[in-house]
Amino acid sequence: MSCRDLPRSLPICATVCLILSASLFGQEPTGGGTLIRDITGGAAIIFRAPKDPVVHIASTVQNAAGGGKTKDKKQEPPKPVVRKQDPIIARANAARNAPQPRYAEAEAQYRLAAAVAPDDARSFAGLGNVYVDQGRFADAADAYKQALKVKQDYNAALLPLAFSLARLERYQESIEIYQEALKVEPSNPEILNNLSFAYNHTNRYQEAVDAALAAIKFLGDTGQAYRQGFQERSETLSYAYKNLGNAYNGMNRYEDAANALKRAAEIEPTNASAHFNLGLTLYNAGRYSEAIEAYRQVIKLRPTLAQAHYNLGITYFAVSDRKQAMDEYELLKTMNPAMAQELYKLLKQ
Repeated sequence: MSCRDLPRSLPICATVCLILSASLFGQEPTGGGTLIRDITGGAAIIFRAPKDPVVHIASTVQNAAGGGKTKDKKQEPPKPVVRKQDPIIARANAARNAPQPRYAEAEAQYRLAAAVAPDDARSFAGLGNVYVDQGRFADAADAYKQALKVKQDYNAALLPLAFSLARLERYQESIEIYQEALKVEPSNPEILNNLSFAYNHTNRYQEAVDAALAAIKFLGDTGQAYRQGFQERSETLSYAYKNLGNAYNGMNRYEDAANALKRAAEIEPTNASAHFNLGLTLYNAGRYSEAIEAYRQVIKLRPTLAQAHYNLGITYFAVSDRKQAMDEYELLKTMNPAMAQELYKLLKQ
């Protein structure tokens, strides 16, 4: 899967990866057993595939003395000045955007453009884009950093660099870059949302709350207040509420967390990770019957997600419904035998 697919696939992939990274052991015990957790928001980061560097095949120079304009209507048209790297960057862009992307060719062309004009940040940013498309986030981060080294105010490199660092779990570095991006676009809710995500991952929960609330304020309650042009506004708003809920979870403010995550699930009802985190939150708040409904919703969306069946079995155990818990165990046996065995040990206590 390339990162071009991430705007749709990221909520599923990132959530599952984070759940799996917790394994089955060493988790925080609550209520009737030990849940598999995902309360730091594995999928609550907004991603937009970075745009190609802009290519100016021809620019102009002024013929008037001093470079200024002249009132002489008989002045000859300005002569075009073509930069050597522009057609090379254009070829690289075309290779990246081919129906079947030719990444090796694109990479080679961006590198050639950088060799021809090492003082042009666009070549390095384009190289970073090719790496992001392929999920090569360490290489992407290096390329974007080089672009910013060449041109400090090359803002097009900031967001994909911060995203790459976040995917590498280098959250403190990611926060620093998102903060720089926020100086350029202080009203951009996607930046604020992603800051909240990174703050959650560094246990800076109050800052995560503040950033998420700011994102929600700019988006409006429906997301309609924000300008066109970015990812779907409802998705951004849902993610902001999800990060808000995750931050409240980190502060043990479970009622506030439940309200935020319910809002996230209402806005984007097909986001399985929002329902999963809602189930965790309601469980932690001792609201087991509501947690059961949340996990049922996850399973409706993703019937073979073993982690949801496991947590649902735990929640049934918490309300002493051993029959339903055993039903989840039977389903789990075919999905994840190790997870099923852990649930069985609990049910036999």
